[in-house]
Amino acid sequence: MWRVIIAYALLAIVLYVYRHDLSEWMENGEAPAWLLFLVATALAFVPILPYKIVIGALGIMYGPWVGALLSWLAANLASILLFVLVQRYFHRQGRTYLKRYRQTERLSALLEQRPFLIIVVARLIPVFPSVIVNIVPAVLSIRLSTFAIASALGKIPAMLTFAFLGHELMDDRQSAVVLLSIYAGFLLALLAVYWLWQRRA
Repeated sequence: MWRVIIAYALLAIVLYVYRHDLSEWMENGEAPAWLLFLVATALAFVPILPYKIVIGALGIMYGPWVGALLSWLAANLASILLFVLVQRYFHRQGRTYLKRYRQTERLSALLEQRPFLIIVVARLIPVFPSVIVNIVPAVLSIRLSTFAIASALGKIPAMLTFAFLGHELMDDRQSAVVLLSIYAGFLLALLAVYWLWQRRA
């Protein structure tokens, strides 16, 4: 267990120290796609930079569709790796921690009742911390397959939006503003549906 913690901490330190260099390097695109994919996976695994920057940079370099696909694949790989590590090495400690507080215990119960729906909705909201969505299901009785599929589906809108946004900012800022407005409207509609669902529950 301690080896995993130390390795994760060392990776976080290295990525944090070189975060500005990595950001500039990705924006310039001076590397093969496979290497940029590995860097994107590392930045999703250790979120020392907002992942939206990574998505936008890949959208600028490879176009919105390919950029979104690379970002989506990297983010999903990182999520699965973190889920597996937490489930294997920190399941008992995490479960004990969640039981300490009433709010986290209620969230855990809701997540275990409707894991697929909750994970998809959490992924659809970009301000919701991705690390929490990766870790909490891992310490609960949720299957890896359920987590992976729900997580992958929930990430698609944000990946497409920010990849297109990064691409359009370079060519047409007006289209970028329109795209961002549409996505904001989508999130507001999602929140409204969730609020109505909570009132009926």
